[in-house]
Amino acid sequence: MFAKILHMNTVVSEQLSQQEQQTVRIMQLLGDTTRYKMLKIMLHENNMCVSDIAGRLDVSVSAISQHFRSFELAGLVEKHRDGQRVCYALSNNNEVMDYISKLIQAK
Repeated sequence: MFAKILHMNTVVSEQLSQQEQQTVRIMQLLGDTTRYKMLKIMLHENNMCVSDIAGRLDVSVSAISQHFRSFELAGLVEKHRDGQRVCYALSNNNEVMDYISKLIQAK
């Protein structure tokens, strides 16, 4: 039965466009409450440093850094430094991100 489920997942993923696959990955990322809150804050602030978001969400800096790394790999944010601080800004060239941001802001 596991092989059948695995096969079904493979068939479904083969039928999705690259943009749809990226949308699924982003939605999976946002299934985590902390990452969802981070993205929601970023939609309002756009540019935030790791320590600022950690303070606002009462989460460790290292945990926030790991979450931002996931966002960076998905193409949602771009990293830059402000002196010693590591900061992130939302990526401007991501159509999927535009769609997700409309969903979040509609709430």
